[in-house]
Amino acid sequence: MDTIWKVRSECFNEAVKIQAKYKALAFLIEEAISSGELKHNQKLPAQRWLADELGVTHGTVTRAYQLAEKRGVVKAKLGAGTFVTAQTITLPDNLDVDFASSMQPMMGQQAILAQTMKELAEDNNALSQILTYSIDGIAKHKKIFSHWLKDRGIANKADELIFLQGAQQGVFSCLQILTEPGDLVLHEALCYPGFYRAAEASRLKTQALAVTNEGIDLAQLEDICKNFSPKVLYITPNNQNPTNVKYSEQQLDKILALSRQYQFFIIEDDVNYCLPDNWRLPLQQKAPDRVFYISSLSKYFAGGLRVGYLLAPVLFQQVLKQNVHSQCWMVSTMNFELASRFIQSDNYKFNQEKLAKELTYRQQAFKKVFDKNNIAARFGGLNIWLELPEHINMHQLNGLLLANKVKVRTADSFLSKGSSLNFNGIRISLGGPNSRALFDKGVNIMDSVFMQLQNNNDVVI
Repeated sequence: MDTIWKVRSECFNEAVKIQAKYKALAFLIEEAISSGELKHNQKLPAQRWLADELGVTHGTVTRAYQLAEKRGVVKAKLGAGTFVTAQTITLPDNLDVDFASSMQPMMGQQAILAQTMKELAEDNNALSQILTYSIDGIAKHKKIFSHWLKDRGIANKADELIFLQGAQQGVFSCLQILTEPGDLVLHEALCYPGFYRAAEASRLKTQALAVTNEGIDLAQLEDICKNFSPKVLYITPNNQNPTNVKYSEQQLDKILALSRQYQFFIIEDDVNYCLPDNWRLPLQQKAPDRVFYISSLSKYFAGGLRVGYLLAPVLFQQVLKQNVHSQCWMVSTMNFELASRFIQSDNYKFNQEKLAKELTYRQQAFKKVFDKNNIAARFGGLNIWLELPEHINMHQLNGLLLANKVKVRTADSFLSKGSSLNFNGIRISLGGPNSRALFDKGVNIMDSVFMQLQNNNDVVI
């Protein structure tokens, strides 16, 4: 049996566009170990053979193997070759297909984080700095994040960045400083569930706004403003969660005008992942005096790292910092040290390119299923929104999918407690399955279920 690990030439060619060839190869080795493609104690290909396969020099492969060994994932044995030393996690084949959790699939983040942690372990100055109290965060981290945001076109000042333990903390803190118990806050009819939790904890009244293809219903917004004086509008305009509606620029301009006229503030949640061609500058850039901009690395790298950040109007920055400080003495400087290192790396850029390509593939795979079954869908970054036809009930569809070990989210997951609004739809998240094989399995199951429904409407009437 052929047990030689082979580097896919297309992956290598993409990786070398943004970094040296030996570094690209070393990263692909680490990535293969993280994914389980390369197993513990498995022998790497002979260096001359691999050099010929990739069309590179023998020295390039030698340097890549040496770098991988320096990082502690492989070990050269004299006269025998180079072997994997890092342990891999083997996942069972009978996993449920998770189309419910909106997160990035593992595209090599483990290898990026492992390498970053190794680099940090060898930097005594950085270790000393993150082990001391830094209530406002470490200045070098803010400078790095500020520069990174500027590279994306987002104007900001480093000393005005507020770091968070994830975006959820930002939502809660903004509500805390902008409202008093009993105040009215507005939100999209289908909305991120964490907003409801933050509003409930702050003892606020909430009012849903209908969402059109352009964004929230402006006539309804103005009518409520005239009669009830809301304090805050919470929106996700770049890629609405869960419907994937992208607000038009005209709509955003009108919302800003109403914000000034009726004196309410806007919380702009920009957490949801957007493909590079679909991403745009935040609304906050048009009105930094009216908009509180919240974002994080959760959907772009990993939710468990808890790295969020906030841009707020100048007059509210100090009170916001105090509110965050009241919840946790300080954000984890360890998390921001790691993030500050890897967001500058070539491996992170490569990871983001791979993510965009993988999500494009996954969107296209589902598009074929929906086109074949005449089902309307709205595609975003990590999510797909299905507004179901009348003969398909979302709960019975969800039950049928669960019976086939496929998880999705029904529309009522995004409604406030006790809401009387009625929606019939599901959100499919593309990032849950880490492997292409598990994803394809889930798509095939979804296809079979929808074909069954087309042939027998009685199943979910």
